[in-house]
Amino acid sequence: MPALKTRKLPIGLLRFFAVFAVVGLLTTLWSVASPLISVPDEQSHVIKAASVVRGQLKGESGTAQGERSQVDVPAYIAATDGLPFCFAWKSLVSAGCSPPVTSDTTIVKALTSAGNYNPLYYAVAGLPSLLLSGAKAIYAMRIVSGLLSAAFIAIAMISLAGLRQWRLPLFVASFALTPMVLFLSGAVNPNALEIATSMSVFAALCLTWDRLQSDGAWKGPLGAATLSAVVLANTRAASLLWLALAVVASLMLFGYRPLLSLFRQKFGWAMIGIVAVGCALSLVWLRVANSLQNLMGQGIDATPTQIATIMLDRTFDFAVGYVSYLGWLDTPGPAGVLAVWATLIIGSIFISWSVADRAGRLTVAFLTVAVIALPPLLQIPLAKDVGLIWQGRYILALVVVLVTACGVAMRSFSVANAGVGRRASAAVLSLLVFGHFYSFIYGLRRYVIGLQDSSNWRDMVEAPQWQPPFGWITLAVLYLAVLVAAAILLHRWVTVGPPATAAIPHTGTAVEATGAKAPHPDPRPTPVATLET
Repeated sequence: MPALKTRKLPIGLLRFFAVFAVVGLLTTLWSVASPLISVPDEQSHVIKAASVVRGQLKGESGTAQGERSQVDVPAYIAATDGLPFCFAWKSLVSAGCSPPVTSDTTIVKALTSAGNYNPLYYAVAGLPSLLLSGAKAIYAMRIVSGLLSAAFIAIAMISLAGLRQWRLPLFVASFALTPMVLFLSGAVNPNALEIATSMSVFAALCLTWDRLQSDGAWKGPLGAATLSAVVLANTRAASLLWLALAVVASLMLFGYRPLLSLFRQKFGWAMIGIVAVGCALSLVWLRVANSLQNLMGQGIDATPTQIATIMLDRTFDFAVGYVSYLGWLDTPGPAGVLAVWATLIIGSIFISWSVADRAGRLTVAFLTVAVIALPPLLQIPLAKDVGLIWQGRYILALVVVLVTACGVAMRSFSVANAGVGRRASAAVLSLLVFGHFYSFIYGLRRYVIGLQDSSNWRDMVEAPQWQPPFGWITLAVLYLAVLVAAAILLHRWVTVGPPATAAIPHTGTAVEATGAKAPHPDPRPTPVATLET
């Protein structure tokens, strides 16, 4: 037993750092490739982050709905407020028109629409502004934000790899990491952390319930779920809803008995207490700071039925924001990229609806309905004050949970022929590499030369109007190299790697600790390789 623990712990850490490194490199490259303040509302989040790390947790709010808060920040941070106006919403215009960022550190007044938002995320993202100034500080803030999201994505992927039947859950979860997820993670925006922690909460809870059922070590996964839940609860105003749905979905998949056994454990109650405190602090902040007051927009006079009808009509329009919607909502991703993820996500949902496990079918159906129904329901009470402001990325956290749940629901599937499984894995991962790379260079094209009506790829080389740090060609080559390395790593992991259950040391379960009769292990045989056996 000591030898087993000594040998397996480093493997788990190496796997975590491998995933973290891959995702972190991808988000970092997005951070450098996107012009400063080229992501929706990024200037408001940059200003908020810089004020929070200087001790101003909440700005001086106005009295009217949509009136921005006033904070004190360095002058170079305040100047970002007008930085994108020459190219935002103008896809024909390159980023070359944007003025350079100064390095003036004089403290001045600035306005932000995020002044009343929960300060937890900003307390981390804003740290580089204390050490650097000018453009370097903002790029560093982006990179730190991306690495924070990458850490929780790595927790999610490693948790899925720990399931008894883990190959398809891990493989399908890679579909959830759309270009939009990486694009948002490469900017200063709490939306990305909300997405990553939602995925992490759900995946870590699935592993916790699975370990409780199978006499495995469950405290580590529960600790990861607790950390993710506390961070998620204090990310954005709607994050508590995504947290609740992630918990419910995990319990729908694995049943209530693991939860009941958790209630018999002191450690379980301690983790529940920590999550309760985190959620309470989030609710207190929402109440005291009135976070929804900063929402900007022009109200409309419409009935709830009219609003719901309009929102439902736009369901598939919002879906573009799940996959690839670059710039200030002015650059939908290439049609080919949207087709790849539409095929993979819709295919995963339909396959999940056909699994033998009734709980899996119901869970995916529940989350699918939630993704469709919640935008209208959440928009109705806000429309009178701010209008129809909904964007696809607002519910992307739940979409990621839905796709991950599809993989978990399919965990007992197997492919009869080893060659078919390997070829299917290679084909799907090749499509993912194509989609991610095409979206990345399409975003570069939008800002290097602008998206003209005629094809102008050649102008990117011969007549670039804007260049990111290190040049767009260097960044594109590096991005492709990381994507290929990630695809090879995942392909080998799900087709030739050893079963993850071999790495789970035997420890007493919650049921054993109470002296109750332990549940029988899953009677279904665990396949040696779901994609190849």
